[in-house]
Amino acid sequence: MSGRAASVRVNTGGAESVMVVEAGGRTRQVRTIHDLGVLLVEDDDFTRKLIYRLLHDIGLRTVFEAADGVQALDILRKNGEDVDVAICDLEMPRMTGLDLLHALRTATGNPLADLPVLVLTGHREADVVKRAIAYGISGYLVKPVSKADLTKRLAFVMQKRQ
Repeated sequence: MSGRAASVRVNTGGAESVMVVEAGGRTRQVRTIHDLGVLLVEDDDFTRKLIYRLLHDIGLRTVFEAADGVQALDILRKNGEDVDVAICDLEMPRMTGLDLLHALRTATGNPLADLPVLVLTGHREADVVKRAIAYGISGYLVKPVSKADLTKRLAFVMQKRQ
């Protein structure tokens, strides 16, 4: 990753919990899921467009799209300070979701090593999901994904980070 610093701290002063994202000298408060920046990593065009539409309907601040882990890493290098959570398919060409998770979690000095990641999976991939859990995923979504499931998982990620 580039030299951009990205960290999250929680301000619990008062009745409201706020996720505060500090990146590249900027501070940004994430109060609701509408303040989130999401990186969507999915190789299937139809599925990616469908999930993108659901995320847009939820009203997220920003959604970046990547067709594989290589593209995702490039987006994170350029726009990491704007990404609060990644939603990542596990089975993709060039660089799988597990390979992307490994790169995020183990790269020395990676400011996004603790980026929350939700994995997209089918029921047949239970062993792969178990390996993803070992990399510290924040949750998973079973395809086909619904708007309600996305909203619930994103809210859970925010709550978990606070």
